[in-house]
Formats: sequence, C-alpha cells, structure tokens
Amino acid sequence: MLSLLLQAPAFSPSACPGRMLAQAPRAPLVSMDETILEKALAGELEQEGAENIFLTEVGWATYLDQSCGSSYAMNERPSMAQDGYFTADIFSNPLEVLSDFKDGIIRALGNPLETGFPTISNDQSGARSYPKGATEITARTIKPKTKDFEPSQRITNIPGYNLFGAPSSKLSDVPFVDPIFND
Repeated sequence: MLSLLLQAPAFSPSACPGRMLAQAPRAPLVSMDETILEKALAGELEQEGAENIFLTEVGWATYLDQSCGSSYAMNERPSMAQDGYFTADIFSNPLEVLSDFKDGIIRALGNPLETGFPTISNDQSGARSYPKGATEITARTIKPKTKDFEPSQRITNIPGYNLFGAPSSKLSDVPFVDPIFND
C-alpha cells in the first residue's frame, strides 16, 4: 500500500513534462467594460447619454417623439403619455415607486383591453403613432413582399376543401367528404 502512495506522483500528468493534456485551450475571461463604472462613479454617465441619445431606450423614445412624431416599441409618445412616460425606477424613492405602480394598476383596470393589447391603429388615447408620413408597411424595417393577386397568375377552382393550405381533392375517397366539401 505504501508503494502505491509513493508511486502516485509518477502517474500524474504534471510529472510527465513531455505529455500533453487532452484539454481545449480556454478563452480569456469575459469582463465588463470598466468605462461604464468609471463614468458612473464620476457622475458623467448622464452626460454621455445626453450626447449620444441612442444609448438608452428613453433617449431613443424621446428622439422619435420630438423628431419624427412617433412612438417607440408600442409605448405611448413621451409627450402624450398618460403616466408621464418617465416613471420611478428602482433607485427612486420607494413611495414614488409604489405611487407609480398604483397609478398603473388603476389605469389598467380602467381599460384592460387597451392596456393588455396595445395597437397603433386602435389606440384610443392617440399617443401611439407611426412616424410622420409613414404607414404600417413603410414604418417597418423588414417590409413584406408585394403580392400579385392577378387571377391569371394563380391556380384557381381546384376541387375540394382547402384545409391547411392544401386542396383536399384527394379526400373524395373518404365517406361523407364529397357531399360536404365538393358539392
């Protein structure tokens, strides 16, 4: 037993310098950009946000409201928002947070469908809008392809029922399908 303990270092890979370990090289540790912390501690973070408005969602929403007259991400425009758009955050006074929360709950209970399913076309408050001169299609980043509904370019009058996008003319062998769908 003592001989096994004394021979143990001979079996370790570090004891064999010519032997390579079967491990993949590790990537360097990922670390956060320290300039964010440095600017936050120096109090310069808000100044950087004011210089480059696209760094924050609030800056982008304010820019779209003032320059384009539109809302951002199905939210109300900051200039027309019922809650003032800039509500209390986690670093605010807890009473302000609770007050904003209470106001949001009351507003949601007053009109649950508009709160739960916000749309631009059916917006009752008028605070959500596309940019000036834009429609739903032109405001999109990825625009849908234009479809040609010319009847000569499509196959029509295929017998059967169109179930899941495929005509079911092959279902005529099944009882009761012909009289229901093909007549």
